[in-house]
Amino acid sequence: MESSTPEPGTKTNSGTIAILGAGPSGLVLAIALARRGLSSTVFERDVHPDAAPRFNPDRSYTIDISGHGLKALRHIDACSEFDDRMIRFKGLKIPGRGTEEWTLPGWTGSRGDILRALMSVLAKYGDLVTTEFETRVESADTPSGSLTVAPKSGPVMTRTYDLIVGADGAGSTIRAALQDQIPGFTVTAKSFPNYCTMIELDKVGDRLDKNYLHGLSTRPFCVAGAIKGDEGSLSAKWFCAIGTKKHIEFSSTDEARRFLQERCPRVLEFTGDGQVEAYAKRTCYHIGRSLNCSQFHGGKAVLIGDAAAPYPPIGQGVNGAMESAMTLDQCISAEGNMPDQLRIAAARYTAVWKPEADAVSWISERSLFENRFHTVRALATSMLGLSIFAQAKSADIPYSEVRRKAERLWPLWAR
Repeated sequence: MESSTPEPGTKTNSGTIAILGAGPSGLVLAIALARRGLSSTVFERDVHPDAAPRFNPDRSYTIDISGHGLKALRHIDACSEFDDRMIRFKGLKIPGRGTEEWTLPGWTGSRGDILRALMSVLAKYGDLVTTEFETRVESADTPSGSLTVAPKSGPVMTRTYDLIVGADGAGSTIRAALQDQIPGFTVTAKSFPNYCTMIELDKVGDRLDKNYLHGLSTRPFCVAGAIKGDEGSLSAKWFCAIGTKKHIEFSSTDEARRFLQERCPRVLEFTGDGQVEAYAKRTCYHIGRSLNCSQFHGGKAVLIGDAAAPYPPIGQGVNGAMESAMTLDQCISAEGNMPDQLRIAAARYTAVWKPEADAVSWISERSLFENRFHTVRALATSMLGLSIFAQAKSADIPYSEVRRKAERLWPLWAR
């Protein structure tokens, strides 16, 4: 599917489009539509990214943008902004299996860095995209396309659109509305024993290469990565996600230190006393949840990103979310942008993207924290060139193809 690219500011007559959520998927879609002259309104409950912290120390794992995300950024001509604002990603260094090099453009950074980069691109299309930050969507009627919105200041109002795009994350208001209002729209939930607690590594210095993600332990699963620091373009701030199969809590800093010393001592090599104390008090989040929707569209609404298909993290959350936005834009380009055509495009999007989203979810279920079989299999298949996690990063291989290839090797990837 190809999309044309008029000069910025060239408005095209089309149906009205609302995008709920100014996260990576929502912003990529707004930019992609604007590049083809299509206007949209973006609603976001939080403050503008430039007014928000770049990262949340409780949840700020380092995000790498690689193959599928790279495709989306090329689609909206945003790579130069990511070059300016994020760290170039060159691969993954893993204990016991060397380095997996990444030779295409790629980046690491925080979610806030990603949003600021995308907002910088969006600014070029200000005549076509209206952004309403600190605005809560109280309810949605997906058959009619109406939204009840509550801005920070001003009265609650109802607006009607030809297409509502739910890019509002794992707790999506639009997905809930579809489930309530569209016959046959169902959602199946799964839960897996994946938990995560963050720790900042403040004693790294030059001992780790900031252009790589670094595996520091496999049981528990610990991956460290850098985002740009606050002391100039060459500085770095490091975070490590500590993944466990059980929820963990510590009664004291000493207990947390003993846990790190016994289970992942390399983390302590890069961590000062203050950060161990902060780690002991941090929330351990359950990140092993997935949702499977029977379809991604209904009425005058469609779902992208985590609103469509949240799954346990395997490095594809933001990458897949941005590609889903690109896919919806391509479907609208192929079917047309008038009101009736937008609904057809939404149905086409389900047909194209659902096999991909289902495949990522299937892959994620085969990488559970502290699962000995999963760990050994990941090491062995990586050495043999059969790793589905490495293949999932590829810019050229669809997620669904990675799954099809893996299923031919049954029972290797049976569970």
